[in-house]
Amino acid sequence: MTTPFQASLAQIDIAALDPARNLEQMTRIAKVEADAGSKLIVFPELSNTGYVEPMVPGAPFSPGIAGLGDYAARLYAAADDHDGSTVTELAALASLRGIYLVVGLALRHPVIRGRLANASMLIGPEGVVATYSKAHLWHSEKLYFAEGNDFPVAQTPVGSIGMQICYDIRFPEVSRALALGGADIIANVWASFRADNEPVADDDLFVHRAYTRAQENGTFFLSCNRVGLQSGNRFMGRSVIAGPDGTILAASRSEAEEIVRCEIDLEDVVRYRSYVGLWNDRRSGL
Repeated sequence: MTTPFQASLAQIDIAALDPARNLEQMTRIAKVEADAGSKLIVFPELSNTGYVEPMVPGAPFSPGIAGLGDYAARLYAAADDHDGSTVTELAALASLRGIYLVVGLALRHPVIRGRLANASMLIGPEGVVATYSKAHLWHSEKLYFAEGNDFPVAQTPVGSIGMQICYDIRFPEVSRALALGGADIIANVWASFRADNEPVADDDLFVHRAYTRAQENGTFFLSCNRVGLQSGNRFMGRSVIAGPDGTILAASRSEAEEIVRCEIDLEDVVRYRSYVGLWNDRRSGL
């Protein structure tokens, strides 16, 4: 039998190209959530650099950025190494507090200068546990990042954890590959936005997505989106945690900074899968 634990989603604003400020915010929040009893804390996509520009193909860059070459160099400078200051400080905090962190990061390639990944990193008391590079790059992301090619699942004391990033959710094979790899928990980090002058098309968009991926695989689905305004676009928040049967355990209904918390009981994975027969009845040969 496993022991239930608390998980937190940090629905935060992120400063563009300001990794020092963003690291300070992440460490502060992680300490608060650890003090509140959380064992797993999730931060959004590209939490060290902010989202890439132009945010929409053909749109202008934010004021003060000269163009694509200027922005690409600034993004590379703001990104972290696999053993850089952001990673090492978060790892030290995880070790000190006995917690696990899932953090969306722009990461430099460890060998090839100039190459970047839009990554999600799982960090625990033992250090970096797993790193996932986004397989499906959205629009302008293709200008800066190399595609990832695998879907790691990490075994930890708080469960088997798989990671995906934003646009990946539109490809159901990603969540299925993680579940086939043994994931009890899928952490999806986002930087999903809309034009600031346009209304939200569906307040429950992120609920629908989390519910679907959770119940079709029998996993917990932790969906952590960011908030804030950048280059005329507003990040949509609405972070959500779904249980293995799709039950919404906790959710934000806002585009404001917020912490979403709930209890995770891994026995719920067993209860749902054993009753539904999901993995016994699946006929992959067809």
